[in-house]
Amino acid sequence: MEKNTRKDLINCTFDEIYTKGYQGASLTDILKNAKVHKGSMYHFFENKKEMAIASIKEKIYEKFVQRYSLILELEKDYLEAFIKSLKDTSSRDFEKGCPIANIIQEMSNIDEDFKVLMKEIYEALKSNIKNILDKAVEKDEIKECDTKKLSLYIASTLEGAILSAKASGNVEDYLDVIDILSSYLLSFKKSF
Repeated sequence: MEKNTRKDLINCTFDEIYTKGYQGASLTDILKNAKVHKGSMYHFFENKKEMAIASIKEKIYEKFVQRYSLILELEKDYLEAFIKSLKDTSSRDFEKGCPIANIIQEMSNIDEDFKVLMKEIYEALKSNIKNILDKAVEKDEIKECDTKKLSLYIASTLEGAILSAKASGNVEDYLDVIDILSSYLLSFKKSF
């Protein structure tokens, strides 16, 4: 019961923040959607901010870091698997945009705890991308390159592509950017 209550709070808090932003998120709505009384919330979290930070940490790491870490478990074809994951729109919400970018934009300049957390998450995203590129270099699938700079470029382009689709309301904008990014990434592929 306790574990489910905490999980429900985490899920509902993340959904509320993803939909309305942290500042627009209603504790009353979170508790109502989680079917939890305020006293039960205080059993797990001191306040809305602590609950929000926990939900962001757990849900974003679960959703984004896991997506790319699965590629690292492969034996080969790292670049192709990565490009395929970029082109897969089934788990992306273009109406709401990227939760990482949304929270960074809203909170990083007004709250140090959010700023630190979102920097950690963004660094983890870049690190996962770098690890995929490093594996591709190691397995001789792509040319030697500065994988740190390339991972920054990819993460930035990915965030921009998601923002473009959110702004236009057109998923094709995302796919168009990813097509160009994919072509660029394939230019690193070694020819045998």
